Amino acid sequence: MAQGSARINPMIALHERGLPVFGVTHPPIVAGGRGPASVAGSNAPVAAPLPSLVDAARETMAYRFSDFAYDNYASANADRFLGYMGAMLAAGGSAREHAFISKVPIIHTDPAVATARIVEQLNAGHVGVMLQEVESADEVRAGLAALRFAAKGGTRPNDGVGLAAAYWKLTEAEYREKADPWPLNPRGELVLWAIVESKKGIANIREIAQVPGLTVIVVGAGTLGGVFSTTGADGQRVRDQAGFDAGVSAILSACKEFKVACSHPANNPTEVADFMARGFTVFTMQRRDPAAFDAITTGRRISGRH
Repeated sequence: MAQGSARINPMIALHERGLPVFGVTHPPIVAGGRGPASVAGSNAPVAAPLPSLVDAARETMAYRFSDFAYDNYASANADRFLGYMGAMLAAGGSAREHAFISKVPIIHTDPAVATARIVEQLNAGHVGVMLQEVESADEVRAGLAALRFAAKGGTRPNDGVGLAAAYWKLTEAEYREKADPWPLNPRGELVLWAIVESKKGIANIREIAQVPGLTVIVVGAGTLGGVFSTTGADGQRVRDQAGFDAGVSAILSACKEFKVACSHPANNPTEVADFMARGFTVFTMQRRDPAAFDAITTGRRISGRH
C-alpha cells in the first residue's frame, strides 16, 4: 500500500502524484471465490475452499504490496464480509493499508437497488465502488449522489457509519467529513469507478468521461469480448476483434482527452507492461496468485514506484 501520505485512501494519494494504481483480489471469503487449482485434465479453475475469517484476515494483513483489494461483496454475503471486517479490525487493519472496493448492481437496471448497495458497501468500510455496465452520464451522477451524504448534497443517509469510521480509524464525525467523492471534493477520500462494457456505453463514452467526480473508467474487457462476438453457423463463437479493439481504443482515448484514469484488468507481468505502454494506469489483478503478485511488482518497477 502507498505509505507516507496524509491520505486515508491510498489510491487517491497515487492519482494525485500521477502514479499507476495496482489492486489484487482478496482471499475468497465467500462462496464463488476462484482458486488456482483445476480439475484433473481440465484448465477450468475450481472453487477454492473457504478459509476461516481469521485466516483470511491474517493472509490479507500479510500482503501489503497492492494499493487496493477488490472483493465480491454482495448483500447475500454481507454477514460473512462483516465478520471478515471484524477480523481485520482485530488484526489492526485499516483503510490506509487495505482499501476495499467492489462492484454494485447496474444502475440503469434498478436504480434503487444499485444505490442501496452503494450505501451498504460504504457503511461496510469500502473506500469506493465500481458501477457496472455504465451507459450514460446520468448513471455516473446517480452514483456520485449515492456516495455523498445529504448534508453535502447527496442521498446517502448520515447514520450507520460506525464500522466504516472504525476501519478508517476516525470518529463518526470525522468520517462524515472525509467520506466524499474525489476529485469532486479535493479533500474527499472516496473513489467512483465506471465500468464500460456495452456498445451503448462506448457510444456515450465522451459524455461519461466528462462527469466531474468520476475517478476511473474501466474497460470491461471480459464482457466486451462477448459483446463483440457472434455465433457462427457451426455453433462456435466468432469474435469481432476489430470492433473490440476499436471499442477499447475509444474508451482509452476519452480517458486521455478528459484526464480520467483508465483501467484494464491484468493478471501477469506481460499484460501489465503491455497495457501500461498503451496508457492505462489502473489495474486489477483478478487472481490472487504468484503471477498477479509479480504483475504488481513489474508495474511498480516500470513506473519507478518504490
